[in-house]
Amino acid sequence: MSHSYTLYTMSTCPFCRRVESFMKQHGIDLPRKDILTEPGARDELISIGGKGQVPCLVIDGKALYESADIIAYMGRNPL
Repeated sequence: MSHSYTLYTMSTCPFCRRVESFMKQHGIDLPRKDILTEPGARDELISIGGKGQVPCLVIDGKALYESADIIAYMGRNPL
């Protein structure tokens, strides 16, 4: 089964950089939206998960927050 993913980040967020570093090390490339630079991205994130917290990995329309949880998910699931 194929899943839909979007990673919401912010360039100044150290936890976002932690997730992005893991992705780079493991050759994971997902669609990303920066809530500071992309118009509407923050509002979109809030409408999905109820808050503007980043990093947030949206999986099939459901929000997964916390960098450690996102990295654990990526480690367990082929993306």
